Amino acid sequence: MSGESAFHPVLVYIPDQRGLYLAGEVLRSGSFDVRSVGNLTELELALELVTACVVVTVTSKIGEVRSLANIPVVNIQAFVLPNHDASAGEQSALFDRQAFLERVRDNNKFPSGASRYGAPFVN
Repeated sequence: MSGESAFHPVLVYIPDQRGLYLAGEVLRSGSFDVRSVGNLTELELALELVTACVVVTVTSKIGEVRSLANIPVVNIQAFVLPNHDASAGEQSALFDRQAFLERVRDNNKFPSGASRYGAPFVN
């Protein structure tokens, strides 16, 4: 068996470098082939060159992705859950890695009979 991913490349569009890196690492740990872009120009080029079936991004960038391509969009911020520790009076966040990877996996395929540009959107 080769080391190639069983999935189409996942395009990650997050302008924050730390967020871009962390999202890519989580996806790679789930055996995805990841292509990362940090700005709109890179996104436009990647959408032309990469046969991605899903784009992972943040809430504020969903509109930009949707204006350029008709492929599913997964909002990584939807998987960040508040975690309030009442005893310490602190609030932190938990990331639901399993649900995130499952959502990307579910959207990482071309629908039957559809082209790359005919897939539905998912948040």
